[in-house]
Amino acid sequence: MEIKLANNKRGCIITTFAFIKRSSIIFILLFVTHLFGQETIIPLAKGGWVGGLSGNVSWDDYKINNSQVDGFNFSVSSRNGRFVMDDLSVGFDFQWKEKELAFQNQKTEFERHGFIGLWMRYYVPFFGTSLAMYPEASVGYGNYKSETRHSNAHWNIHNLTTADGFAYNVGLGITQFISNTISFEITGRYQGGTLSGTGPNNDEYSYKSKSNIEIELSNIDILFGIMIYLK
Repeated sequence: MEIKLANNKRGCIITTFAFIKRSSIIFILLFVTHLFGQETIIPLAKGGWVGGLSGNVSWDDYKINNSQVDGFNFSVSSRNGRFVMDDLSVGFDFQWKEKELAFQNQKTEFERHGFIGLWMRYYVPFFGTSLAMYPEASVGYGNYKSETRHSNAHWNIHNLTTADGFAYNVGLGITQFISNTISFEITGRYQGGTLSGTGPNNDEYSYKSKSNIEIELSNIDILFGIMIYLK
C-alpha cells in the first residue's frame, strides 16, 4: 500500500515537472515569436505612411525576315498611402510605361501608357516572420498613346493613336521586411478598363484621316520594388 502511494506521488511529481517544462517551452516560443512578429506589426500600424517604387526594365533585340529590330521598354509604379487602420493603407497609385522599337527599314514604333488613381492595400502578416502578403486594388484615369513613323526617299508616314478613360488594377503580392522602415516586394498585377480615342484610318490610302477607336485593357505585370514605411 505504501509502495503504491509512493509510486503515485512520484508519478505526480514527474507529470507536474513535465507539464511545467512543456509550458515553459511553449511560453518561450510564443515570446520569441511575438518579438520577431513585431517586425511586421510595427510598420503596419494605424497612422503610419508607406510609399515607394516598383517596376521592370527590358531591352529588345531580334530579327524579322532578316531585318534587325532593337528597342527599350520600361514600366514604373509608385504607390503611396497612409494606414487608416492597422494593416490597411489608402492612397494613390501612379503608373507609367513606355516602349520604343527601331527597325532597320527606317521604321520606328513608340507606345506609352499612363495611369493615376486611388489605391488601397491590405496586409496579411505571417505572424512570427518578417513576411506579409497583400491584396491591392486601384481605380482611376488611364491614357494611351502610340506613334508609328515610316519613311523612305519617296514618302513619309506618321500614324498617331491617342485614347483615355477609366482603368482599374487588382494585384496580389508578398513583401519582405528587412527593417521596420524598409521592405522589398513582388507584385502580380492585372489591369483592365476601356479607353476611347482616335487613331489612323485602316484604309492604307487615307492614313492621314482619323477614326474613333476603343482600347480594352487586359494587361498582366510582374513588378519588383522597394517600399519605405514611416510613422
